[in-house]
Order: sequence, then C-alpha cells, then structure tokens
Amino acid sequence: MVTREESDPATGARIWDLPLRLFHWSLAAAVSISLYTGLSGGFEEMIWHQRSGFVVLGLLGFRLLWGLAGTRHARFANFVRGPRAVLDWIRGALARRSAPWSGHNPLAGWTIVALLAALLAQAISGLFASDDLLTEGPLTHLVSSEGVSRATAVHGWGQWTVGVLVGLHLLALLAHRFVLGERIAAAMVTGRRRDLDPSEGIDSQRLSLALVLALAMAITVWWVVTRL
Repeated sequence: MVTREESDPATGARIWDLPLRLFHWSLAAAVSISLYTGLSGGFEEMIWHQRSGFVVLGLLGFRLLWGLAGTRHARFANFVRGPRAVLDWIRGALARRSAPWSGHNPLAGWTIVALLAALLAQAISGLFASDDLLTEGPLTHLVSSEGVSRATAVHGWGQWTVGVLVGLHLLALLAHRFVLGERIAAAMVTGRRRDLDPSEGIDSQRLSLALVLALAMAITVWWVVTRL
C-alpha cells in the first residue's frame, strides 16, 4: 500500500492482468443475462438462462484457478485478510484517510469472496434444479426428487442473494469514486491505477497459462453438462 504522495499519476501501475479483466466483464455480462432471463421466464428465456449459467460456471472455475496461480493481485492470498486488517481499513475509510490499496482492499476482498461463493452456489444448484414446467438442469437425473426440490429452492433464493451482493458491489464502486476519490472501475478496463506507484504493479500477465486454464474449464463444463 502506498500514499497518494508516493504515487505517480503520469504512469501509474498495472494492477489487473488482461485475463482477470476479461473474466470480470464476461462474468458481469453472463450474470446480467442470467438474472434477466431468470426473472422474466418464458421458454426462450430459460434456454438462454441455462446457457448463461453454464458460462458463469466455467468463468468461476477459471477464477478459482486464477486465484491460486494467477498474477499477484489476482491471487486470493493477496487480498483475503484477517478481521483486524478489515477493521483497520474501515476505520481509515470512515475517517477518509485510507491510502490507495494495490489490488482489492481487505473489505473488498471478502466481498469478492462472498460474491464468488454465492454465484458458485447458484450455478451448481442450477444444474440440479427444475421448474417442473419448462426447464430442468442437466444433472437432475443424478439426484432424487427431494434433491431436485432442495436445489430448486436454493436456486430460487440464490438469485436474490446475488442481486443484493451485486448491488452492494455497485454501491462500493460509487463510494470509492465519490468518497475516497479512487477510480477503481476504470482500472478494471485499463488494468492500471494511476494513483499507485509503478513498483506496485505486475510485470507479467501469464497469458499462456490463462488460456490453458480457460480451455480446461470450458471442456470441463461441457463434459459435465453433456456427459454426466
């Protein structure tokens, strides 16, 4: 973490690698489609609901792997911190004396974990859910009718959990921009934070590894939904 006085606005630091940025915006698009089609219903809508759910599942699988093997700021070990770090950051933010944090700050780190966990639960439960009318998940044949009912209930409540977490995420972006004066949304487009020193950035994006992991997850999801 650096202070604003130590930052270099002219160059800044590359914080977010290209694979992470592609994941972020792809997930945002897929989740938006899933929420819209899930709430609107209809036969065509539910077809796209399933398709977007499969995309979400593949993206989440990639993110979990990238959180272990990706670049510095993408790794869970970099931004998942203990309660004391979270409380210290909150106190600093409330006093408006928090310095820019390279990567996710401690509170944002746990918010990211919660959102990923909620989306993962939603995507997995959708594989076993059924509306008893238009659509059923591709893995409903693997569980009992009671299991299908439970998965359907989890999937139904989960959409509201995801909606609330997404709303909190958007509010946090506004707070960072207008309260803390940090343009973190722009950084997820460009990959750079101009309020950070270049030494805080990454020197490699590991594109080849990201491609291998993305293909592996795409094949895995395809196999799960078509072959199990």
